[in-house]
Amino acid sequence: MAGIDAALPGPDTHDEKDVFDVTTLRYNLQHIDKIRSVMNIASGCVAGICGLTGLEGLVCFLMLHLSVLILIWGFKMNFQLRSYTRQSIWSYSTANLQQSGLSFTLFWTLFYGLVYLY
Repeated sequence: MAGIDAALPGPDTHDEKDVFDVTTLRYNLQHIDKIRSVMNIASGCVAGICGLTGLEGLVCFLMLHLSVLILIWGFKMNFQLRSYTRQSIWSYSTANLQQSGLSFTLFWTLFYGLVYLY
């Protein structure tokens, strides 16, 4: 991931503007989305193979989603979210939550059906 800050100190520090590289921002968001997608598919497979059903599966999804967010935020971004995206911590953690949940559910039910029904 690349830093998006490209602000240069100017003669007028009173009028600070938020300057960043849009291409790098788009790259970072795509990279985060790819990591989330792969991890949701993998965690859905794990939940299905482990035979989790009902609230156990929901708790598994929430815990794994939260752990992926913290790992990306900690290891990739060094806990400096504003240097890589222009999102708040709340919007970063809830971005694409519905898409993540649908991918998780698809692979969760697929692998549960493959292991325990067939």
